[in-house]
Amino acid sequence: MSYDIKWVQSALKQLGFYNDKVDGVAGPNTHAAIIAFKRSVGLKPRAYVGPITKLKLKTAVKGMTRPGRAKNGRELPWINEINKVLGLHEIRDHGALSAWLRSDGRTVGDPASIPWCGDAVETAMILGLPNEPVVPSTKDNPYWARNWEGFGHRCGLVYGAVASFSRDGGGGHVGFLVGISADGNLLRIRGGNQSNMLNDTWIAADRLLATRWPIKYPFSGQRPAPVMNSTGGIISQNEA
Repeated sequence: MSYDIKWVQSALKQLGFYNDKVDGVAGPNTHAAIIAFKRSVGLKPRAYVGPITKLKLKTAVKGMTRPGRAKNGRELPWINEINKVLGLHEIRDHGALSAWLRSDGRTVGDPASIPWCGDAVETAMILGLPNEPVVPSTKDNPYWARNWEGFGHRCGLVYGAVASFSRDGGGGHVGFLVGISADGNLLRIRGGNQSNMLNDTWIAADRLLATRWPIKYPFSGQRPAPVMNSTGGIISQNEA
């Protein structure tokens, strides 16, 4: 074996891709986490860890001043769901992405031709919290991003919150808050339709409209979004 499996599992766990035991056994869950991470950084999605993958992992972990986790150390169920498909692209991975968006029993349509950030949030939320009243709380149209301003109940800048944003021209964008820059001017958002894929991106905080928390998941004890290093990060201007 050319790499330390325990270290890889630990790194993937810190980054939110792996939710099993750090035991040094490279089983199916470890392989799936490696593949998801590699997709998220633009590497060929294979369960192989070579020098480039190790460097990407080290860089990703170093860029986090605190692990992107809920306060109790366990991943939030809706973040866990979206982590499984990070890196999928609406053209390159059209079949896999479409299948995931349909896996909640609903679909907005072709992700290659219709804005799908709201669909991604809805899919992750329904798979993670099947009893959450997603549709009524988003005015029966969860695919319109700005309807997520009415989801659940109001919260602050906490890790995993549903974050709604304005866009030029009157539209909007929605994703999950996973980090904040040291100066507070940028928010790290995990979501869909960001450079045509499921990934993390920086969005200006002055575009934020609302942060919301699901009704069916305890809010007490949740921690603020972790401060992350934003140096050199690309700031999203118009999600597509």
